Amino acid sequence: MRRGRERPISGAIGRLVEQIGPQDPLTQVTTAWPDLVGAGMAGHTKPSAVRGGTLTVDCDSSVYAQELELLSRKVVKAVNERFGSGFVTAVRCSVKKF
Repeated sequence: MRRGRERPISGAIGRLVEQIGPQDPLTQVTTAWPDLVGAGMAGHTKPSAVRGGTLTVDCDSSVYAQELELLSRKVVKAVNERFGSGFVTAVRCSVKKF
């Protein structure tokens, strides 16, 4: 038996989860959220729905809701670049404690 270079199992597990994990739009956006909006914003916001092209995001304060509203064009662009044109067309923010 030949032994090759050892590789971390985390890469294989990550690929497996991507292949067999849920592929609904909300799960996709939630998984990518920190990359899409940055760690700071992601710590205060949480995607809660994707319906009819509208991404609904819960924000832990009105300050973050307003900031995300101001950045909504960039968020729509980032989401569509990641998942395909027309994936979302608008961002709706709501203030909820989580």
